Amino acid sequence: MLRTVSARRRAVQTSPRQESLLDRLETLFLAEGFRDITVAQLASRMSCSRRSFYELAPSKEALFLRVFERYLMRLRESGRRGAEGLPPEQAIEAYLAPAIDAARKLSTRLMRDVQSYPPAQRMWERHTRERMAGLQALIEACVRANVFRGVDPYLVAEVMSASLRRIGEPEFLTRSGLSYRDAVRELYALLLRGLKASD
Repeated sequence: MLRTVSARRRAVQTSPRQESLLDRLETLFLAEGFRDITVAQLASRMSCSRRSFYELAPSKEALFLRVFERYLMRLRESGRRGAEGLPPEQAIEAYLAPAIDAARKLSTRLMRDVQSYPPAQRMWERHTRERMAGLQALIEACVRANVFRGVDPYLVAEVMSASLRRIGEPEFLTRSGLSYRDAVRELYALLLRGLKASD
C-alpha cells in the first residue's frame, strides 16, 4: 500500500525539464488546439521523444487535459490573488482582468476542440462555475457597498456563465467576427457598466 502511494506521488511530480515542456505544450495547444496534431508531430515540434510525453500522460488527449487544467488553475489563482484586499469595485475588475488577458491566448481552434471533446468541455464548465462563484461573491460585496445597484448576484453570475459558454462556441465566434478575447472583454465591460449604481 505504501509503495503504491509513493509511486503515485512520484507520478505527479515533474522535473524542471518537464515543467518547461508543459509550458511549451500550453502555448501550442492554446494557439492550435489538440485534435489536429499527432504525438509524432508534437515530438518533432518540441524537439523531444514521444516517451517524454508518455511520461507525463498516457495519451495525447490526457496530455492536453493535464496542460489545460494546469493553465486554468493558474488563471483562477491569478484572479483570486488579484482581487485580495482591494475595495469592491477594484476587486471585481482585478478578478476579471486575468481572464481578459488570458482570453487572447485561447484560439477559435482551441475552443472548437474543447467544445467537441466532452472531458475538456466538462473541465471548462467546472472552471467557469468556480470563476462565477467568485464573481457572485464580489458582486454581493459591491451591492452591499452601493457600488452596484441592487441586483441578484446569483442571477448575474448565471447570466455571465451562460454568456461565456455561448461566446466560447466556434459558431458564435465565426458569426460575430470577434476573437474570443474581444468577446470576453466586451462582455465584461457590458456587465460592469450595467451593474453600476447611478449617481
